[in-house]
Amino acid sequence: NSPTSTSGQHRRPPEKPLDVVEADLVFLDGAIRLTLIDRLTRFAYNYPLQAKTGKRVREGLLLFLATVGTPRTLVLDRGREFDNFLVRSLLEEFRVKVHWTTPGYSRSHGMIERLHGTLQEHLHILRIGRGMTGEEAWARALLAYNSSLHSATGYTPLELMRAWQVCGELVDQDDRKKRDRVGRLNIKATDR
Repeated sequence: NSPTSTSGQHRRPPEKPLDVVEADLVFLDGAIRLTLIDRLTRFAYNYPLQAKTGKRVREGLLLFLATVGTPRTLVLDRGREFDNFLVRSLLEEFRVKVHWTTPGYSRSHGMIERLHGTLQEHLHILRIGRGMTGEEAWARALLAYNSSLHSATGYTPLELMRAWQVCGELVDQDDRKKRDRVGRLNIKATDR
């Protein structure tokens, strides 16, 4: 077990975006994608990969870290593409805790599996209805998912992610309580 591994800590409900993120690979429409989903907002991300290798997964994860930020906990399966020196060392470098799912227990990775089913439906509709494939179809499928009302939250993933970003940025500088709250959030974020 690596120093970044967790046991059961991912079960605590996330309190903010990037507390717990699930990641997996999906093979749809002739493409390999690294998909990630934030457990709080249900906001999804996907990155094309050239191959199902540790090197390519590391590149996709690094792109996620560079553009989105560092999750506190990343939920992964034990496939070789994730459970290898390249990926482990990247996650250790950025102090990302890893929760390894239990093989055969789909509930621990259920949110991302549902995402894959939804993306597959969107891609099918785009291919059949509009003759669309490739990167444009993937971008539109992801946009449709992130813009759709989620039954568990009552909001779209995009609304929840934007609301979080706005709350942290639009602070009345004369209101000391708000400044203190944002300061505490920033301290918590750096303690991950």
